[in-house]
Amino acid sequence: MSKKPFHLILAHVIRIISVPPVMVGGLLILLFTLRDDVFATPVEFIVSLCGLTVLPVLAYPVSAIIPALRKKGREGQRTLAMYFSTVGYVAVFVYGLIAQVGTGLMHIYAGYLFSVVIILIGNKVFKVRISGHACSVSGPLVYSGYFLGIWGIVVGVACWGTILWASLAMKRHTFREFVFGTLTCLVSFTVGWLIFH
Repeated sequence: MSKKPFHLILAHVIRIISVPPVMVGGLLILLFTLRDDVFATPVEFIVSLCGLTVLPVLAYPVSAIIPALRKKGREGQRTLAMYFSTVGYVAVFVYGLIAQVGTGLMHIYAGYLFSVVIILIGNKVFKVRISGHACSVSGPLVYSGYFLGIWGIVVGVACWGTILWASLAMKRHTFREFVFGTLTCLVSFTVGWLIFH
């Protein structure tokens, strides 16, 4: 039996590390630690973590438990993750409006909500495959650059390139799908900024 090439093992590890809930969780922790103007209270941080990280990540164990979804493999997992993410993103957005959180945090909520709306419309209505993974991992990278400055931009670009390579190496996405996902993130970020600033 031939061993799996090292570059594919590395790509697989990168894909696991860069699952969207982990990426956004890392962003939230960074902002909570390094900035004092994004979260007004620890409650805002906890709610954000639950809606943007905990709820979406629950899709993975749930898809493994439910037999019908388990039979569908990655496709079933991907579909459930999209639904769980949508619920989480809508929940924090509504929370943000009701609790009147700051503009920076509302910008993040809006960006994630708009991105999932664009992906659903693109995939379901126009039948254009947009990489949800690319969009979701681009979000933390774009926001880290916005909130943390030049170092956030440098690290973000390096991470984006690494995740793109891993996705292409494993044939999980085409370059076009990955770029569409990234553009979706950038559009959502811009619309969110225009509305809440």
